[in-house]
Amino acid sequence: MNAKYSLFTSRLVLLLAGAVLCARPLSAQQVWREGHNICGLSLYDDTQVEARLGGTFTSGGYRLPSEAEQLWQATAEAEAETHYKDLLFVGSFSFNTQHGKGMMGSMFTTPDFYPVDLLEFTPGPKSRQTYNVGGGMVVTRHARWIPGFALQFEGVNYAKQKDLRHTTYRQVVQLTPSLFYKGDRWRAGATIIFNKNSEFVQAEQIGTATADTYYVFLDKGKRYGTYEAWDGGGIHLSDPGVDRFAVNQTIWGLALQTSCGESFFAEAEYRHSRGLVGEKGYTWFRFPGQTLAGQAIWNITGKKGVHTIQASANWTGYESFESVIDRVTAGGVTTPVIYGSNHIYRKRSLAIQNAYAYESSAGWSLSATASVEWERDRGTHMYPFLEYDDGTVLRVGAQAHVPLGPFTLDGGLSVKKKVAQEHLLIDTDESEDGVVSRPARLQEWWDMEEEFRDVTTVGGFFNLRYNFVLARQNFYVEAGCQLVHAFQVTLLGGSNRQETHLTLGYHF
Repeated sequence: MNAKYSLFTSRLVLLLAGAVLCARPLSAQQVWREGHNICGLSLYDDTQVEARLGGTFTSGGYRLPSEAEQLWQATAEAEAETHYKDLLFVGSFSFNTQHGKGMMGSMFTTPDFYPVDLLEFTPGPKSRQTYNVGGGMVVTRHARWIPGFALQFEGVNYAKQKDLRHTTYRQVVQLTPSLFYKGDRWRAGATIIFNKNSEFVQAEQIGTATADTYYVFLDKGKRYGTYEAWDGGGIHLSDPGVDRFAVNQTIWGLALQTSCGESFFAEAEYRHSRGLVGEKGYTWFRFPGQTLAGQAIWNITGKKGVHTIQASANWTGYESFESVIDRVTAGGVTTPVIYGSNHIYRKRSLAIQNAYAYESSAGWSLSATASVEWERDRGTHMYPFLEYDDGTVLRVGAQAHVPLGPFTLDGGLSVKKKVAQEHLLIDTDESEDGVVSRPARLQEWWDMEEEFRDVTTVGGFFNLRYNFVLARQNFYVEAGCQLVHAFQVTLLGGSNRQETHLTLGYHF
């Protein structure tokens, strides 16, 4: 009785802590876990709870300029899924803390997530804490129509304690109500996606300055933008009445799913986003966007295992507009007036991936993936300037999972290669005026980032897990390492990057 009470109490604590669906590898036996619809989990009676504690160390010169020379991480995670007669609950909670050495560059928690960025240039330590909590529930009482929802919250604190000091806060809330129709063999579902994310940066200089002034670059796309003192009027970190650089984005979407037993599953998704930079009437930038995505999974059952084929595609596009703003004072009150906007940046990307996996009835599995990514962007930051880039990247990989008694081995290899590239630059006017002006650019920074993206890389990983029982409870300890080697590196700090982790897990 004590054991049963302890198990129930542990699950209840995790469920009340909140949650999100657990991220899992592709499974031929439970295809509805690959989609957005939480109600599909009602097909599986898979009650389980897992908790993990781990640490990670990352180092190596093959890195983006905004990444750390050395990065230490510690993570605590807990996930739960519990099935009752008429209800299903899922939940997870995680906390991650990071400490980076010799960091500079982007002041945002996730560089390149937004079409604008702020970069600072004083190397120093940075710290980051990430909290993730949420919850999900499905009502399984009805035989055919099953409703449910999932709610997720993420908060990030990011700080640098060396001038120029900055503190960055990020919040993400996602709500996904779903409806599921359970037929005898055919199933169908629909999910509404609402996502609200925001991030703001505050900067300050404390004590005696170690330099004449600290400069910041406001990136408006392709590393073109404004380079000024951090409190200058063109950076928007310290404007009159506005003491922070704020970004807000709202996303609405719809996903539709269908399946035929466990042999076929398909999902199509559309998202529309609206993003703004600024607050209190000062809208410095707007960036609307759209996303189309889809996937299909086929399972073919053989005598000794299951073959799985997956095909997916994702198209994303967004525009960026810079506002023309003036401050108008009337009656002693100053208010912003927006006269119009300039179209300064445009980006399109398409990724197509095919995957194959074989799961043996003996417990081992093999998988392989191949993907092609097209990316096109165009900068029109200043008349008559125009810069256009078009690139194609190929990625292939393979991995294996092998159980050996109490041990489990996972390993894989991957290759990335840029197979095509096109570049167009227009910086003169056809008229007799001969306009040759162009926007300011962080050319050295841009060249390093381009080399990081363009060079051919070979990567691999290896994980070893040992499963053991202690006090009648199931534990495991896992150690692993990921390595990446880049060829023909000339601008970056090195050709290699490694990540080593150690994890202790509890599963019941």
